[in-house]
Amino acid sequence: MSAIPYYEQHATRLVTQYESLSFEDVHADLIGILPAPGSTVLDIGAGSGRDAAWLAAKGYDVVAVEPSEAMLAHARAKHTSSRIQWLSDSLPDLAKVRRLGLSFDLILLSAVWMHIPPSDRQRALRKLATLLAPKGRIAISLRLGAPDTERAMHEVSLLELAGLAQQFGLRIVHASDSQDKLGRSEVSWTNVVLGLPDDGLGALSLLRHLILVDEKSSTYKIALLRVLARIADTAAGLARYEAESVIVPLGVVSLFWLRMYKPLIEHALPQMPLTRLGTGPGFVTNSFTSLRSVTAVELRIGSVFGDQTAKHLHQSLSEISQVIRNMPANYLRWPASDKPIFDVTRRRMVPTPSSLQIDEAFLWSLGDFRIPLEIWHALTHYNVWIEPVLVSEWVRVIESYCNDGRPDVRTLAHSLLAWVDPARDTSFARAAVDRMRTAGKPVYCVWSGARLRDEYDVDHCFPFAAWPCGDAWNLMPASRQVNIQKSNRLVSQAALERASDTISSWWNDAFLSQGDGLRRQFFLEASQTLPILVTTPEPADVIDAMKVHRIRLSKDQGLRPWEPANTAGRNRAAAASLPSMHQPTIE
Repeated sequence: MSAIPYYEQHATRLVTQYESLSFEDVHADLIGILPAPGSTVLDIGAGSGRDAAWLAAKGYDVVAVEPSEAMLAHARAKHTSSRIQWLSDSLPDLAKVRRLGLSFDLILLSAVWMHIPPSDRQRALRKLATLLAPKGRIAISLRLGAPDTERAMHEVSLLELAGLAQQFGLRIVHASDSQDKLGRSEVSWTNVVLGLPDDGLGALSLLRHLILVDEKSSTYKIALLRVLARIADTAAGLARYEAESVIVPLGVVSLFWLRMYKPLIEHALPQMPLTRLGTGPGFVTNSFTSLRSVTAVELRIGSVFGDQTAKHLHQSLSEISQVIRNMPANYLRWPASDKPIFDVTRRRMVPTPSSLQIDEAFLWSLGDFRIPLEIWHALTHYNVWIEPVLVSEWVRVIESYCNDGRPDVRTLAHSLLAWVDPARDTSFARAAVDRMRTAGKPVYCVWSGARLRDEYDVDHCFPFAAWPCGDAWNLMPASRQVNIQKSNRLVSQAALERASDTISSWWNDAFLSQGDGLRRQFFLEASQTLPILVTTPEPADVIDAMKVHRIRLSKDQGLRPWEPANTAGRNRAAAASLPSMHQPTIE
């Protein structure tokens, strides 16, 4: 920290100032959420040692870190508890702390964060996240007010810290404001406590270890974990449950792998250190490169490919499945064990049909990928925290492999790693509305039951901002006013139930009555993304699965519920006036 010279010069005065306040004075909000006595605490920027001494007296084992040698000398002399281990070290690297091999139940940064330059904060918080024990907490005080340039301070904000925390799977569990305890009117503080979500099974801690701590010789491990997170979030309907594990098709693992890596390889972003032979990823074969004309969003369940493209795609997915089995699935192992976490079974490649549709049968034909149940549950319920950590770590690893001085690597990598959903989303539904109107059929707002005239919106039943899905079943015609009211809120269970007849009739007129191909596509997409429990679903089965998925979104993401105003009667009346699903009527 460049602030060190100031603290070296004024150590005696500052120690007196800091010791004039007690731990309770400064950290009153923290006392109620401290871990149990006997826990291990890391006090970064320990200053006079006041906080370390209080914690040690309460029965905590404390590692007190201070970069100023003068401050550290005062602290050692003043506070002699055997429970305190003093260390000269600093953020963002904490090189000496990391060599201790400890994890901490509480990491305290009191009046420290403003000294860390903004360009170093991401790296600093990553280091802190890797040092945190399961269920641990990071307490950070943010100094608000004009920075003191003499002490090399920088502006801080809760918004910036929250954004950085999300990258490493941390969430804000407490935040409060307080006045400056030294009486400075121009200074105030925001006290923030960060923590990891707790699944109660230890799977989140294991995933955090695999993402941030486990050794990596390429991006393969991160890629596989993100592939599984994507499947759990967007294709959970493909999973088959066993007593202690979940099996997903090896084909969907390979497909998502191809979709993620394709833009990175085509933009020449390195995925492993440069070798003397100049070799690259083993899955980048002739079959892989022959798919250059296929866009990433086309590589999705339900797509159809023919002729040579079908052969290249089938061959590439088979080759990718072999790399996945032999490399990341083999080397992602349980802590202190040689046993792989995941079990992969490959099947012999069958002949490629002239017209290849990416459907369940094809995806299962490549093999099985078995995931421990607790890890699957963590990926399913906590992906909102897990995936940003995976993307951030993938970008960091790519940066470490880039030696060509490109200044835009971080921005480019982030943009290429974005999971882009098909652009068809609302235009696909709007085309269906146009077909219906051309045929003389009325179109109704699914939430109010009112007939739609010229202006209307296409609403994502489950908010796109929280759960990006452009599948046909999730696209609902709605009046502009109702859609604005709903915004990014989650439709209530009661409203979904009331609208079920209107929704089913919309699906029938828009998609299900438009030929076998569109009907098959509709149910294929629904079976991929929703927990449908029957092999040959009907609209009522999709509605039931939507109700279950709605519970998951409400619980996992905390979305605000939305209830249409005074629509129950209108919905029933509209449903009663709708034409039969099996006898289309022209108005």
